Amino acid sequence: MNSPLKAVLFDLDGTLVDSEKDIAEAANFTREHYGLKKVPDSTIAQYVGNGVIALLAKSLDTSDQDKIQEAYLIFQQHYREHCADHTKAFPGTFELLDYLKEKNIKMGVVSNKPQEFTDSVLKQLNLAPYFGVAFGPESTTNRKPHPEPLLVALERLGAQPHEAIMVGDSIVDIQAAKAAPMRIAVLTHGYGTREVLSSANPDWVVNSLPALIEILI
Repeated sequence: MNSPLKAVLFDLDGTLVDSEKDIAEAANFTREHYGLKKVPDSTIAQYVGNGVIALLAKSLDTSDQDKIQEAYLIFQQHYREHCADHTKAFPGTFELLDYLKEKNIKMGVVSNKPQEFTDSVLKQLNLAPYFGVAFGPESTTNRKPHPEPLLVALERLGAQPHEAIMVGDSIVDIQAAKAAPMRIAVLTHGYGTREVLSSANPDWVVNSLPALIEILI
């Protein structure tokens, strides 16, 4: 690290928490409403990263905005009740967050997951107390990959982009961080493969959250 580290921003799904099964079950519940067969969780996982509306458009293979908005209400009702049935923090999550807390480094979440569900998952998994800010896509005019939510989050935390890093698991996270611009570390345990993530030239590619501790020291 060439500059003093004051803040770390995290994506949520695929970065801090493994939420694939609960998201897939809500998406498949929505598919079944429209008479479509279930698809594997791994198929739904390919659609994660740009928000629920984009996920539903792809999982239902439709561009009909009225249908997508209707589908969102169906997805929302199911996911609201089941967003933490199987979702859990990735191994090493609390180890890393405790390390950053001990070092007095401020932390925030910047996710494209709807605010309601971002807040609910953080609360149910006992992650909420670590974060000074927790943004869903409704928090700013633009969502990732636009840099606005990252910049607003850093402003709230009292840090400049060069004093912070973003931690994510997708091309969307890399694009947002580079546009800020801020340093970006990506994890291979989420929704992006090492090959795809590396092709976008992040600063670091790591296999686990604790592996970030050595980078941040």
